[in-house]
Amino acid sequence: MNARVGAEEFAALLDAAVDGIVVIDAEGVIVTFNAAAERLFGYRSADVVGKPVETLMAEPHRSNHAGYLRRYRETGEARIIGIGREVQARRADGTVFPVALSVGEARGPDGIRFVGILRDLSAQRAAELRARSIDARLAHVGRFNLMGEMAAGIAHEINQPLAAIATYAQAAKRILEREQADLTVLLDVCRKIDEQARRAGDVLSNLRKFIRKQEIEAQELDVNGVIADVANLIEADATAEGIPLEIRYGEALPKVRCGAVQIQQVLLNLTRNSVDAMREGAHKDRGIAIATTATPEGGVRIAVTDHGHGVSHQLGDNVFHPFVTTKREGLGVGLAISRTIVQAYGGTLTYTDNPEGGAIFTVELPPITEG
Repeated sequence: MNARVGAEEFAALLDAAVDGIVVIDAEGVIVTFNAAAERLFGYRSADVVGKPVETLMAEPHRSNHAGYLRRYRETGEARIIGIGREVQARRADGTVFPVALSVGEARGPDGIRFVGILRDLSAQRAAELRARSIDARLAHVGRFNLMGEMAAGIAHEINQPLAAIATYAQAAKRILEREQADLTVLLDVCRKIDEQARRAGDVLSNLRKFIRKQEIEAQELDVNGVIADVANLIEADATAEGIPLEIRYGEALPKVRCGAVQIQQVLLNLTRNSVDAMREGAHKDRGIAIATTATPEGGVRIAVTDHGHGVSHQLGDNVFHPFVTTKREGLGVGLAISRTIVQAYGGTLTYTDNPEGGAIFTVELPPITEG
């Protein structure tokens, strides 16, 4: 009688649980399927009890699960028991969805039992996807805003080669108007026209790649190359305000996994802030420095050092909060977007005071991990 009451209480406890609970035997056959599991998978308990647990699984675990159980029985090596992980499950209608799975082992008169506790992560993953989409759109708007702030420097960088092209074209015309045109000189003028056209084209090409809307895919990248692709934009912005720029590329840096355009956006935000901080300062001649180095952990560090007014101690880490700005004009979202981007790749964005006056903003990107 007591055993029966105990069994009824246990059944009631299972059905009261919010999470799906599935119990299988040593061969992977379902022996218990609670009410929450019925709601989760769309099966009635009677439909799945006595069937292999692979019924509830998506590939590749669906095909490999029998092997997992066999390996555990032979070696005793636990790959998921007591650890838990996110896996893909399969509903009765065939749809695949993410679940958090925790597995425990129980031994009793009926032999080994494995208890799986499952929580549906569909809503959580959908919310994360929406958040990433909003972040991506905000970052795209931020790129347009950034280019607007850098417009003077970019225009100057493009106007210089255009003015040179006009000058060389006039020189070529005068050479051709002579009775004895010097073809050697003419060829040299044409070569210079070509060089200046390519210079202007490179600026426009890098600008177009930077601001266009695109899906950002993380890939293994050489940080030095990522910086070099926008170096002319950074230099144009600084030079327009009479501020020297120095870029020191570290040697033999490890690659990191990130999106090139997003890291370039972070870098341009930081250097744009440095230009603003130094525009009317007394130490313009000290310039802005960008330096890349390897971290002790095997990642990459990018440091942007300026000699401007620095970050006030009252402001502190709030400088990375949205809509916080020390500029007379500006939304105050550049640093917030930048930190979000860097953190999305497992990195950090921090600042320290420059001992010589100014600020040092540092991006650290982690090493690439296997798997």
